[in-house]
Amino acid sequence: MELNLKGRLAVVTGASQGIGAAIAKAFVDEGARVLLVDVNPQVEERAKELGQSALICDLTATDVSEKIKAAAADLGGAYALVNNAGISRPSPLPEMSDADWDDVMNVNSSVAFRLIRALWPQLSEKSGSIVNLASFAAKRSTLFGNNASYVASKHAIAGLTRAAAFEGATQNVRVNAVAPGVVATEMVKLHNEETRAKIKALIPQQRYADPSEIADLVLFLSSERAAHICGEVVNVNGGLYMD
Repeated sequence: MELNLKGRLAVVTGASQGIGAAIAKAFVDEGARVLLVDVNPQVEERAKELGQSALICDLTATDVSEKIKAAAADLGGAYALVNNAGISRPSPLPEMSDADWDDVMNVNSSVAFRLIRALWPQLSEKSGSIVNLASFAAKRSTLFGNNASYVASKHAIAGLTRAAAFEGATQNVRVNAVAPGVVATEMVKLHNEETRAKIKALIPQQRYADPSEIADLVLFLSSERAAHICGEVVNVNGGLYMD
């Protein structure tokens, strides 16, 4: 299925590894250009492998959205923005520190808002698309609790997606989100055998998603093939959560 992404620029945050790296590769495989953004210096190596551009930066810095906006403009302007960067600081709610709460909310939701705001004119000019990475935790809680900041941040992403989609519908910007379940990223692969068995027992398909399966959906939602999909938070979780 032709997605008509050839030559178009996608900005992907959290692109050094895991889901973000898979998304960047999927865009390149479809002929798109990608600006890979991450605080991890490994993003330069990932970009070199793909023959693309990289920007190492702390996404929480006050001026970073303007830096990314300028970098995208230098590359001809963004057609797609994928807000993938995220962190998790698990803790029982009564023991959660203000600093951990603020860090998670900032990286997982406030950064997405600031990048959407900064890149909106470029995206509007190109009739572009935004895809935010939510989570099944945006529709319920986490599997085992003790992660209120992450759950709240992903619910915020779902709300931001719908609010931005409503405004973008008349301004040539489509906004959607993807809500993955448990994905076989570097971090999840560290689970011990007992934890893996416990998690898989909760998933009807009884397996983790591959990062490429998340990337495929992100690409579709970014493309003109999804032109009438607006404000959705789309599950891709093997049946872990259905709505």
